[in-house]
Amino acid sequence: MTVVSDSLSRPALPQRRRGQATRPGLESERWHGYLFIAPAFIFLCAVIVVPLFKAFWTSLERTRGLNTIFVGFDNYARVLESEAFWNSLRVSLSFTALCVAMHMAIGLGLAMLLNRVVHARAVLRVAFLTPWMVAPAIGSTVWLWLLEPQFGVVNYLFSAVGLIDSYKAWLGEPTLAFGSIVAVDVWRGVPFVMLLLLAGLQTIPVEQYEAASIDGASPLQQFRYITLPNLKYFIVVASTLDIINTIRMFDIIAVMTGGGPIGATEVLPALLYNTAFRANHFGEAAAIGVLLLILVLAFSVLYVGLTRTHAQEGSR
Repeated sequence: MTVVSDSLSRPALPQRRRGQATRPGLESERWHGYLFIAPAFIFLCAVIVVPLFKAFWTSLERTRGLNTIFVGFDNYARVLESEAFWNSLRVSLSFTALCVAMHMAIGLGLAMLLNRVVHARAVLRVAFLTPWMVAPAIGSTVWLWLLEPQFGVVNYLFSAVGLIDSYKAWLGEPTLAFGSIVAVDVWRGVPFVMLLLLAGLQTIPVEQYEAASIDGASPLQQFRYITLPNLKYFIVVASTLDIINTIRMFDIIAVMTGGGPIGATEVLPALLYNTAFRANHFGEAAAIGVLLLILVLAFSVLYVGLTRTHAQEGSR
């Protein structure tokens, strides 16, 4: 008795030949999909693509009064030859490196603390997140009052505990001004990193710590061999996003120092603002903006590459 399989007994489905018309209505369904996403695409072009193109075109022009002339890449050459740009780039990189390092260290410590807290956990989380929820301009204004040379609370407290002999002009000396804006940015930026790392800590199985404790591992060994490996992806994401956010920071510097004194706090966004609206060199300011965009895009590409690598490793 011969048994015929279902696959042989079923009639073969007709296959569409090359050049044959598709199912009626399929093309209209595709166009309906395009029409649904068209408003979002137009909106993105209006708020992103068009301003970027306008900024790049402005960087190729030079304005003198009401006259505008096309100068090509001359603005880029003038910017790259100026000492102010390289000073701002150095200040930006130093500011970003210090702030991100402190964000990560303090944020990880606070995340581990909140992860262990049992009572009043929600209240503590809201308290630690408050600096991040405050608008940067408002927070910077408050710190501007706190650091006031004559009547500021910071001078009063430091003098009361003996940390300083006399009142300091925290925003009037280059080194103190740079340290002050770093401190304010750390105050505001730590909660963002803390929140990301806290989410990562809550994904680590408790059984790993219990097994390590049974094996006699110390808290430092548990941190090194359990916590850090499990937080690797979250640390990469948090640090890269924090670098992108910090390197384009403008609000704190604009409110507190404006880039001074003598360029000690003039990061690239502050230099862009001062070049455009104080020196009235809009072409050079646009060139600085394009260079800053390239720098931010470099970190963005790094972020996408690292996350994609981690995703490929996790899928294996």
